[in-house]
Amino acid sequence: MTMEKVRGFVNLQVLIGLGLLCIMFSCNSADEETLEHLLAEQETTEMVTTEAQDSLAEPVEMLEAGTFTIDATSKEEWTYFSFAAGDVVDVEDAGTSEAWDIGFQRTQVKLNGGVSGPGEGSVVMLTETTFAAVTAAPADGYVADTADTLAIVPRSEKGWYLYTGAPTHWILPLEDRVFVVKAADGTFAKLHFVGYYKDNDNKQDSGFVTFEYVHQPDGSPNF
Repeated sequence: MTMEKVRGFVNLQVLIGLGLLCIMFSCNSADEETLEHLLAEQETTEMVTTEAQDSLAEPVEMLEAGTFTIDATSKEEWTYFSFAAGDVVDVEDAGTSEAWDIGFQRTQVKLNGGVSGPGEGSVVMLTETTFAAVTAAPADGYVADTADTLAIVPRSEKGWYLYTGAPTHWILPLEDRVFVVKAADGTFAKLHFVGYYKDNDNKQDSGFVTFEYVHQPDGSPNF
């Protein structure tokens, strides 16, 4: 028996006892008012307990992960992605637009913040972890793009990929790295790169960046 049920049972017994005493000894109006007050308190307690139990029974809504492939083959133009839209967005001037969150050009990745845009874009790179293991955005440690370097560093083993060198010259995503991104509007997303080729199995047609992500739109850090 739960503590709430125990309290309810005890309160009920007290009320029954008071009611019997009132009948036996002809309670005056003051006693009747006390009894009515106790009855009202009992009803309120039962209502609050029921509401609390109902709220505990409500299922927690889980965020769904999405997977997207960006055509980042151009060496001159950037392709821009919005976490809220879950899609590529057209941007005329990335330096003044808040419509995008993350941009791609070959192996380069930039964020809508710092020197790259007017938003709050910044990132924390988490190593030696998995996408599923990251359940909340870190409280601090975020860095934005600067004039010296992009926050997601476009260098082998310094950012999101490994460059194998000759003879294959492959770009391979680092599997143990997850990037927690602060979007242009300050909401959080977690991002994991999974491929750089249109045909990842055979490493053919480079410049197609595939990633999985989860975006938390309510502003909380929870994924």
